Order: sequence, then structure tokens, then C-alpha cells
Amino acid sequence: MKTTPLVLALLLAGLAAPALAQEGPGAMFIARSVHAGSIKNAPYSAQMVTERQQNLSDGNQIASHRTTLAYRDSAGRTRQEVVDDKGELKAVTIHDPVAGATWILRPQDRTATRIARPGKEARARIAQMRKDGTLPTVERHKLEDGKEEIIVKRVVRTDGAAAQGNAQDVRIQVSKALETNGPALRELQTRLAPLAAGAFGDMKWASKATVKELGTRDFSGVKAEGKLRSYEIPAGEIGNRNPIVVSDETWYAPDLQVTVYTRHSDPRSGDTVFRLENLKRDEPAASLFAVPSDYTVKEPLAGKNAQAQ
Repeated sequence: MKTTPLVLALLLAGLAAPALAQEGPGAMFIARSVHAGSIKNAPYSAQMVTERQQNLSDGNQIASHRTTLAYRDSAGRTRQEVVDDKGELKAVTIHDPVAGATWILRPQDRTATRIARPGKEARARIAQMRKDGTLPTVERHKLEDGKEEIIVKRVVRTDGAAAQGNAQDVRIQVSKALETNGPALRELQTRLAPLAAGAFGDMKWASKATVKELGTRDFSGVKAEGKLRSYEIPAGEIGNRNPIVVSDETWYAPDLQVTVYTRHSDPRSGDTVFRLENLKRDEPAASLFAVPSDYTVKEPLAGKNAQAQ
């Protein structure tokens, strides 16, 4: 099967998100926003708070606290605002399922990067490639100048050449946006750290996790249903003297179709808590989901720059 420029562009859009946005805070939301389905008739606004705490053996403690403002209107459009440690707005992500696009806004230079949603044909093609096992693989390498190189391997040429023996690699260099943006890097680490062990190294035991229903609970006037998923790593399996218990507590609000609270606990990495605060169910202002008229809109994949309409 051939990999068309459209499919390749979609793959690169997701892989090179930090480079496209050129600003770490908003980039982490691209993949989720571009592929997320829209939820209509369930507007809300809230503060998304993420806290991480790790207690060290010497009595020291590592803690972080991040807040993101989140909005969703009745049409299913979403907006997320990221601020730095000083409270300054650093990036805004707007996902508009009606327009079929996601925008990453940079208030510092009044620019917006537009990432178009994959069309039906492209999504079907990617799904078929995944099914056939022909979806390109990805490698990441650090370069001497501090940049990161992403290599999309086994992308078949589109000039009619046979697939066998004619695969070519596509290389992209990603800027140091995340490395030089402290708040963005910490935000990314906070979100990914709890997943690192459980998602890969613990698969042997995580696959045997038990789930306990926690009933219902009220969060800012919204009823949520809770579950506790946990698994145990027996003593001696990874050099541990005693058993290690890893747990994930999740509270989901069916009415809003949103997770309002999670707690990930792992003795190796500490506790990470995510929660929605100041949750309001009023319709957010329509202006929150539009690119300001004085912003320059960039479309990296299309090679276009234009003034917002």
C-alpha cells in the first residue's frame, strides 16, 4: 500500500506538533484535540488542576502544581488556556469540530497555527494501514545541537515504484521549545510520568488489575461515577523487597461526558492528582472559540500564512 502525501502530512502533524506550534504549552494538546470526538449540548467551564507529589527516601519532597483553564460550548468546541508560573497566558488551544480544525494561539506574537482535522478518506486510509501493518514506524534521536530528529521509517514512495526495497525515510528536526520552556516541560512531565511505568514496564501485572466500583459522588454539583483500578507487583519481581501496589482512582461525569477527578498512586513515582475546580455549566462566550482578528494564522502543512478572518 502506498503512503500518499496527505496521509504522511497527517502523521507528521501529530509527530511534529511542538515544532509546528513552536511553543510547548499548547503543543501537548494537539494530538488529543485533533482526534477527539465532539461532545454537544454539554457546555461547561472549569480549572483543570494537576498536582504531583513524590516523597524521597531522604525526607525530601518534590511537588508541582499546574492549572489550565478549560471551556466547552454547546456545539462541542473546546478551549484550553495554559499559563506559566507567573500567571501569564502562554498558549491557547481551540478545537472546533464544526470547522474541522484545531488552532494553537501564541499571545506573545499574536499568531495562530491551524491544524486541520483529517478528512474521512484520510482517516479510513490510516485505519487500513494500521490494520495491514503498513503504518510507518517512528524513531527519535537527539542531535548534537540539542534538537531532536524524528524519523518516519518505511514510508513508501508515491511515484509508482514497487513497495519492496523502495521505502524511504522522512526526517524532521524538532526545536528545543519544550526544553527551553520550563512550565511546558514540567506540565508534560507531570502528565506522562505516571504513565511511564504502568503503560510499559508493568504490563505483565497491569493486565491482571482488579476494578472496584466506588458508587457516585458529587463534584461541584455534578454527579460522577467512580472506579478504582489496581494491580500488585509481587515481591522480588523487579528487585523489590515488598509487594508494590499501583492504583488509579477515576471519577467520570456521564452527564457532561468528562472526567472530573483522577488519582494515580505508585510508591515509585508518588501521587498525581487531576481534578476540575470551579466547574460551571453556563454557556461560555462565543468569542472564546474564535481566533482574534489581529492574529496571523499559519498553516505549516499548507505553506500558508493569512490574517484571521
